[in-house]
Amino acid sequence: MAPARNAQLDQEKEEYRASIAEALQEDEDPLAAYDDFVKWTTQHYSADDVTSGLIELLEETTRRFKDDLRYKGDLRYLKLWSAYAKQVERPTIIYSYLVKHDIGCIYALLYEEYAGALDKEGR
Repeated sequence: MAPARNAQLDQEKEEYRASIAEALQEDEDPLAAYDDFVKWTTQHYSADDVTSGLIELLEETTRRFKDDLRYKGDLRYLKLWSAYAKQVERPTIIYSYLVKHDIGCIYALLYEEYAGALDKEGR
């Protein structure tokens, strides 16, 4: 990547970080700020670019709201968890956690993703 592009991306990352900090303090739906940052990251970095910080961002996002009742049935939150599960070595652990903690259990997507992960493990 060109240095100018890196500088631009770093600046935009900082702006997203600032919007998250503000959203956590003032917004009724702070997940939206995280969701926007994840979408921006996936649009501006290739899937295998470790400098994107995507894995860390997904981990931060999913952990921050894991005990927030507002998001247990939120499809955006489930999709963020699913994106995180696709980045880890054993996604079945993530899906098991979601079922155990009743996160996204109202959506078929959870069970489809979980079944796919189990199938990949040969289970």
